[in-house]
Amino acid sequence: MRCCALLALCATQHAVPATAPAPPRAAFRRVLMHAGLVDTVERFAGSLYGVHASVDLNMRTRIATITLRGAVLGGTVQGTGWLKDPEAEAGGVVLDDRFTARLRRRFVSVESAALDRVRRTVTVRAAVPILGMVDIVLTRQEY
Repeated sequence: MRCCALLALCATQHAVPATAPAPPRAAFRRVLMHAGLVDTVERFAGSLYGVHASVDLNMRTRIATITLRGAVLGGTVQGTGWLKDPEAEAGGVVLDDRFTARLRRRFVSVESAALDRVRRTVTVRAAVPILGMVDIVLTRQEY
């Protein structure tokens, strides 16, 4: 009888106290990545002349989600891109059509990109109005 009462009491109580802190998102994500349950995505960020760039690079598929913010761009522009050679870590870049069109309206084109694993950077070469060819160096960020 006591056993049944104890089981009924346990079933009505929460196993985890309501005040238990949630695990940090970054730590949880790292555990999932190491277990192979999700792809490793690294974030790189930097800014140049008032344009803030953020790149989330999927290290398995080599597809990057690019976000550009700044007044000179008229707000935020986002799209995806990848290297022309899927095995390379540097070279010409292919951008999705919508992203290319949005950049073209602003007279911007991305020429190349390079991942430097040792320095933990991504360098992007772009043609921009007035300045011509510029290199923006994005450094790896922790989530």
